Amino acid sequence: MIKKKTVKSLVLIIAAVAVISAIIIFFPNILSFLWSLLLIFIPFILAYLVSLFANNLADALQKRFRLPRSAAAIMVIILTVGVLGGILGAIIWKIVDEIRQIYDNFPSIYAGIQTSWNRISGNFADIMDQMPENIQLSINSLYEQFMDGLANLFKDIKIFKTAGDIAKRLPTIIISVITFILSLYFMISDSKTVADFLRKYVPMPIQIRASQLKKEVKKYMGGYLKAQLIMMCISSVILLIGLLILRVEYALIIAITIAIFDALPFFGSGAVLIPWSLIEFLSGNVSSGVGLLIIYLSVLLMRQLIEPKIVGKSIGMHPLLTLMSMYAGYRIFSIGGLILGPLTLMLIISFYKVGLFDDIIRFFKTVYGKISAEIKKIIISFNSEGE
Repeated sequence: MIKKKTVKSLVLIIAAVAVISAIIIFFPNILSFLWSLLLIFIPFILAYLVSLFANNLADALQKRFRLPRSAAAIMVIILTVGVLGGILGAIIWKIVDEIRQIYDNFPSIYAGIQTSWNRISGNFADIMDQMPENIQLSINSLYEQFMDGLANLFKDIKIFKTAGDIAKRLPTIIISVITFILSLYFMISDSKTVADFLRKYVPMPIQIRASQLKKEVKKYMGGYLKAQLIMMCISSVILLIGLLILRVEYALIIAITIAIFDALPFFGSGAVLIPWSLIEFLSGNVSSGVGLLIIYLSVLLMRQLIEPKIVGKSIGMHPLLTLMSMYAGYRIFSIGGLILGPLTLMLIISFYKVGLFDDIIRFFKTVYGKISAEIKKIIISFNSEGE
């Protein structure tokens, strides 16, 4: 007969397995819920991030002109929203305009790609004729698949539907902007009040851990984001100037896209510029190919000279971990996950270093120890009963 203690052990093991299985099965739903929750609090998160540097500006204005804190906060918000809104508005307007032009001119772009391919095929006709027939068929098949995919991509773009969706979301966007501005005002005008409240009512151990976490996040994520944004801006300017000199159409969108690739680990601007320059050489456009290589070398040289000074010191994350985080981010968040993945991993590393996971790790170690002990007891019990 099985003892009650053995039954309890079995129940404990089954419960632990059930909990772990539920976490694994419902992980996408949990992740989706957390993402939805994050989207709800985005105006407050953005307001907090802006207030980190806006508070210093408000302090300077308050001290220099002897203004009330509320007046200094309003001035800072007007300056911040006005400058950032103007710059972002101009950039977004230009990007939208170029996207519209690409959409309108797609037939000519499509024809231009076909012309370039025909020119490349003509230049290497003798080499192609000497290749085995199956290789020729494979090359032509890849080209046809690429062109069909390109045509289907633009065929599936529903620009008016997208515009309609944006129009439907306009009230939500306006409310979010108003919430952001009001949150920013309160975070600047009442920053000392909030700080005093936190110091008074939040337990000291939590304050210490929060301070450590802020330091770690600023060190890893803050430094990384700041460095990458600076590098992206510089890369975008170099790319834009180079593409304008080469008289490339839609230079702004192309420059921003390549700058984003340049910021991604394992990719870089060469992932776009080198194949592009190779295609230009094969098409007979030697000057364009050389120009693209010069742009690539300029971006590469700029990164080699400036990046160490901006980043300061290495983030301390192994390339394999970076690759794994990019792959996981891509599988979860699609293309945007290539950036979100490494950032999330840096955040987790920061949490780990300040000890936020200590209690969880200790709990799982305790549960594992108890389960192992109970399994051993069950085995011993069954062995003794069998004898």
